[in-house]
Amino acid sequence: MLFGVDIPFELTPRYNIAPTQSTLMIRNEGNKLLAVKARWGFIPSWRKGEKKMLEPINARSESAAASKLFAGALRTQRCVIPASGFYEWQVVTGKRTKRPYHIEPLGADVLALAGLWSPWKPKDAQIIESFTILTCAPNEVMRPIHDRMPVILSLDAIKAWLDPAIDDAATVTAMLRPAPAGSIIAREVSPWVNTPAHDDPACIQPVSRSAPEEPPGLFT
Repeated sequence: MLFGVDIPFELTPRYNIAPTQSTLMIRNEGNKLLAVKARWGFIPSWRKGEKKMLEPINARSESAAASKLFAGALRTQRCVIPASGFYEWQVVTGKRTKRPYHIEPLGADVLALAGLWSPWKPKDAQIIESFTILTCAPNEVMRPIHDRMPVILSLDAIKAWLDPAIDDAATVTAMLRPAPAGSIIAREVSPWVNTPAHDDPACIQPVSRSAPEEPPGLFT
């Protein structure tokens, strides 16, 4: 059980989930919270056929209510993406590569990332549920690393965020604010995580500035 929701399938540890891959999503259906697997990268339900278009992995909380792509979902198709942490990359002056950080919760095991989901049915195929993660201005921990961060919901806010009776855009948007600085910690990790094929504990191993950029050997 997670956030009071039963998980009807086995969760396999993941360390490097990439866009277009599936992960755990919690959403409301008929006033009941469900845990499902969904695709990271928002596909609007009105997309016609296999027409190519952007599939955003993030949505700006400040403009979502005015967006053709996200306005409807903000009112009626909100979700939570549970995560034990997330990555962000810091620009380093004078270097081409960015420095990766793993951001983890303090005082909790799991973060509740605010998201929007959408059901899309391709021709002659099953419905695909997809999602995007909402972002906001950074808090004090994230500000030295990046100018954005995911919206992290408190346990008290999850219930309201997933409540279908709350469908006023202004009320919903007010929930989208930076998490308290004391709720997360950022640790520098190896550039090993920069390769999507690397999905193992080495991705979240903290490193010092003098450490080698990649761990020895290939983890599987």
